[in-house]
Amino acid sequence: MTDDSRARARAAARAAVTEPVPVVAASAARDGAGTEDAGSRRRRGPAPVREWESAAVVVAVILTVAVGSRLVVAAGVSVGTLLALALAPVWLSAAAKYRWAGTFLALGALCAITGPVLTTLAEPGHVVDPLLQRENYVRLAELVLGAGALLWARLHLGVRWLAVAYGTGMLVDVVQRGELSFKFGAGLAVTVIVLGWLTPGLRPGRGVWRRIPRTAQAIACVVLGVLFAADDGRSAFAMLLLTAAVVLWQVRMDERSLRRSAWVTVGAVVAAGLAAYGGARALILDGAFGTAMAQRTAAQLELSGNLLAAGRPEMGATAALIAHRPIGFGPGVPVNSEDLGVAKHGMSQLGYDPDNNYVYDYMFGRGIELHSLFGDFWAVHGPAGVLFWLFLLLLVVISLVRRTVRGMADAMLVYAAILTLWNLFFSPVYSSVPMLILAVVLLLPRWADAVDGDDDSEAEREPGTPQGAGTA
Repeated sequence: MTDDSRARARAAARAAVTEPVPVVAASAARDGAGTEDAGSRRRRGPAPVREWESAAVVVAVILTVAVGSRLVVAAGVSVGTLLALALAPVWLSAAAKYRWAGTFLALGALCAITGPVLTTLAEPGHVVDPLLQRENYVRLAELVLGAGALLWARLHLGVRWLAVAYGTGMLVDVVQRGELSFKFGAGLAVTVIVLGWLTPGLRPGRGVWRRIPRTAQAIACVVLGVLFAADDGRSAFAMLLLTAAVVLWQVRMDERSLRRSAWVTVGAVVAAGLAAYGGARALILDGAFGTAMAQRTAAQLELSGNLLAAGRPEMGATAALIAHRPIGFGPGVPVNSEDLGVAKHGMSQLGYDPDNNYVYDYMFGRGIELHSLFGDFWAVHGPAGVLFWLFLLLLVVISLVRRTVRGMADAMLVYAAILTLWNLFFSPVYSSVPMLILAVVLLLPRWADAVDGDDDSEAEREPGTPQGAGTA
């Protein structure tokens, strides 16, 4: 197989993952994909009407921006959640085109169903807060409905334009909150827009593959990381360096050996993570981003020994509360005095003094905020929340490794996966939901991609074949 045909096969395979279904189908037809069998045509159905497709693209853009913007209408419910609920009959059928999407939706529904049971079990010794209970259900609906609706939008927009539209919505959210800092405000939205724009794809209206060099994606990650570091965004800086390393790793690997070396790829990602962590720590301690950041980092390292555990007393509270009440608390259930004492004891075991406003006002002021998706899912949704968390963890790890092994992990996907891994362990629910929605939408594989990816001979197929061209 020539290098040119191999490159065309890889481009077609990637289009099956990142491109809108109608566009890919049309491109495949122009390239000679008319040889597909009748069964494939029956599965895909008739070609969509052009007018309907144009209207669907417009609706998909509006929906994506709305979900990303988190504009609240009433009672904490956002415009995006309402649109997703209204379009449920449309996107529920589209979700069937994605492998594991049914499991994601089922686990979200399980959390909603078991919530009232947990609340009832906790009522004898706790006071239930109806407003907090509503907030928890609204947050779950935002995650599950938003991700489900954007799976449909991805079929019409492709990964590139979906990410750009979603990042635009996130900028709208930044403006309405009035958050001016790059670290807590526009930085994440700008990163999504830039990396989304640098995702390869078909040029609009044409079947020409838009090539983006991986070096350009890596450079963009480094530049964005420096901008975060300049605003004290140490974790974001390290994650973007790791993203650049994973993207460049795929440049050095031969396509065939890449597919057959999953464990080597995992090892390389872990090594790159350790290198990014060490490099970021060295730069910060050397004063590359200011004396104040260097002094604060040195103090945290002296206290905890590493930056990951530095300033994370919530882990002690989480472990103590799980041992104290394994079934969780339920939506709308705050801790009582006994629970608070248990949590404080767990934090004190880490050498942290829990008698402060952060513990009393933020962590346990109204509800339970354990500053990690694992702790928050367990506290609010109990065992169902833990299952949901495990599913998300496996989805991120498996999808990231598979795409990297196949040489199809672009910077947007890698960054979304890495940031979601961090959030699963170290970030609260409210601030994590936007990127969690995007990560689920980007990482869930379409069935055509999932089937093709299990065949080692995929690279040898011509783009004109059904597998090479890709269907949904």
